[in-house]
Formats: sequence, C-alpha cells, structure tokens
Amino acid sequence: EGCGYEFQMQYGSIGWSVGATLGYAQAAKDKRVIACIGDGSFQVTAQDVSTMLRCGQKSIIFLINNGGYTIEVEIHDGPYNVIKNWDYTGLINAIHNSDGNCWTMKVRTEEQLKEAIATATGAKKDCLCFIEVIVHKDDTSKELLEWGSRVSAANSRPPNPQ
Repeated sequence: EGCGYEFQMQYGSIGWSVGATLGYAQAAKDKRVIACIGDGSFQVTAQDVSTMLRCGQKSIIFLINNGGYTIEVEIHDGPYNVIKNWDYTGLINAIHNSDGNCWTMKVRTEEQLKEAIATATGAKKDCLCFIEVIVHKDDTSKELLEWGSRVSAANSRPPNPQ
C-alpha cells in the first residue's frame, strides 16, 4: 500500500536502473527504494552508488548476477554480449570505504536470499543494502525469451563480425 512501481521495458534500457534508483531515493526520502538491477546494466553506471552513499540513501539493491547480458543474447547474440564478471559486493565495499552506511551480501540459495531480505528490512533497515543474487546465466522467463525473439525478428540483421 502506498507503493509506486517504475520499470523500463523488459530490460530494454541497459544502465537506466542505477541512476533511476539514485533519483527516486533522492526524491522520496521518506520511502525506501527497492531496485532489481542486472549485472550488465549495473556495469554501465555502478559509480552512482558512491552518490547514494554520500547522500545517505537507504535503498535495497538486488544485483541479479547471471554473468552477462541475457536479454541482449536473446535479441541479437554476438561477442559484444560477453561481459567480465565483477566481484560486485567487493566493488560496493571498495566504494563504501567505511564512509557512509552500507551493508552487502552475496547469496546463492533461496535460504540465503530470505536471510538477506530479513537483514535488509530488519537490522540493516537504516543503511544502503546491496544484495548480489547469483543465478544461472539462462535463468529467464518464457515471456522474456519470446519478447527477445520478436525484437530480433524486427531488427533482423546479421551480427557485426569482430
């Protein structure tokens, strides 16, 4: 109740979510912003977390680490869709550098995720929480796969050889 919901179309605006989280948290300081951000998208604007910390934001960020641009592979596969897997929690800890209020956790199981959510909404409710969720690279919905196929057909061009 009293909760808004914003999203960009089916992961179609890579890099939008980190800056959007920053902006929404600045505009709605009396609320807690919860963001689900893909690893590829996060790599575009990760440095905005520094501003979140400087501003004392208390967002919860779920970093969905599937090791790549799954949606881009479904739309138009090519070597440009391979990204380097970062130590995301390590990066946030480095950005945090004991300045500001931040908590990170990396999870691989449902039980660990439940524990992380309980911590983020309980003991760590007054700080920025960054939860890296490790999932399989092909873990996606049937609808997303179908959407990717339709976009690919509409674009229908061969990959750029590199």
